Amino acid sequence: MKIFVLFASLLLSAVSALGQENYRLQGSIEVDITSPINWIERYEKELQTLDKRAESEPSECDVLFFGSSSIRMWKTLTEDMAPLKVVNRGYGGATLRDIFYNYERVFSHYTPKAIVLFCDNDISGDKNHDVTIAENIDLYRMIFTRLSKEYPDAPRYFLSIKYTEARKGIRHKQQMLNEMMAEIAERTGLFTYVDVNSLLLDSEGNPNPKYFLGDKLHITREAYALWAQELKRAMQGE
Repeated sequence: MKIFVLFASLLLSAVSALGQENYRLQGSIEVDITSPINWIERYEKELQTLDKRAESEPSECDVLFFGSSSIRMWKTLTEDMAPLKVVNRGYGGATLRDIFYNYERVFSHYTPKAIVLFCDNDISGDKNHDVTIAENIDLYRMIFTRLSKEYPDAPRYFLSIKYTEARKGIRHKQQMLNEMMAEIAERTGLFTYVDVNSLLLDSEGNPNPKYFLGDKLHITREAYALWAQELKRAMQGE
C-alpha cells in the first residue's frame, strides 16, 4: 500500500516580515508501507507513557526537550542541565512527521521557557521512508513556526544532526542539512542553531568512537555532557 504524506512550504516573503506566515501546498511524500495505521501507531506505547508522565509532571519547566531516541535516551538530562528544570518528551525513533501527528500529546500539558529539538530520522538512509533535504527543511520550518506562535516567549534551539558510523552513507546529506539549518537560523531568527555534531568528531572529522554506543548510532553519557555544555553556552548567548 502507498500513502502520501502532504507537506507544505513556508514562504519567507515580505508578508512574513510583518509577522505573518504563508503556507503553500507543495506536494506529497510517497511512503511504501503495509498499513497506514501501523505507521501512525508504531510508537503508541511510548506515547502512552508520555501521556501518563504528563499527569504527574508540573506544567511549567525551564526547558522542554523533544525529538527522537537520542532525546529519549538522555537519561542524565536532569543532571546535565541542572539547575534548570527540564522535561524530556522524546520518544521512539520519531520523525518530524510523527511529531506533527502527535503534536498535542507532546506539548499540550507544558508551558516551557525554552524548547530544544533533536530529530534526525527523516533522512536516515531508508530509501522507502526518507524525505528529501528540501522536504526535511520544510518540516523543520513548519514545526518551529508553530512553536513560535504557540510559545512566542520561549527561545527555540535546534541541535545539529550528528554524524554516525551507522549512517555514514548519508553524511553528505547530513552536512548539507546542517549547513542549511544554520543559515536559516541566522537569516530568520526562528530558532538558534547549536552545533553539537562537531563535539563528537575526531581530528579527521569522523565520529569519535569513544562518544558512541555499540550500535554506532546513539551516544554515551560523556557525549551528552558535551551536548549540555554547548547548549547552556548557546542559551547564555555565548
